[in-house]
Amino acid sequence: MTQSFALNPLGSTGTLSFIALLIGLIGIGVYIYYKALPQTSKVVIAAVLLPMLIAFSWMFYKVNDAKLIVTPDLVTVDVPFYRFSLPIEEVDLMGVRQLNWSTGADIEFKPDLRVNGVGMPGFQLGWFSLVGHSKAFVAVTEADNVLLIPTTKGYSILLDLEQPDTLLSHLR
Repeated sequence: MTQSFALNPLGSTGTLSFIALLIGLIGIGVYIYYKALPQTSKVVIAAVLLPMLIAFSWMFYKVNDAKLIVTPDLVTVDVPFYRFSLPIEEVDLMGVRQLNWSTGADIEFKPDLRVNGVGMPGFQLGWFSLVGHSKAFVAVTEADNVLLIPTTKGYSILLDLEQPDTLLSHLR
């Protein structure tokens, strides 16, 4: 049976971070437009800024629709730019647990350095090295409901689910 588990939407900090980023990109574009530069330079800058603006706008829109899909055979992480699936055999079902960073526990699983992805206040998405020197795929907006999903492939998955207890009971 296929079951879908929603990831937490952006909180106020993540939303403000995205809005500030988008306003910053638009501001840079307006500044460059009115700056006395050769036309070729303006075209090159626009060719870089416009795809970035589109990509971040799309991510801002789609991040609130992110989910984890569990079937009898697969675990699929469906987030912007990083949709991937793992066979259920590659997930350590007994190791799945909720992390508790607020009390200072599980600090070794906290994202440290971004390897490939987006990291801003209130939103982390992509591949990160963790404080404990392992690596993980991270999709976190809030720090309260983060689940650790270990895999047999040498990395973990950290997801911020709306209802982590529902997934835990489903996997057990």
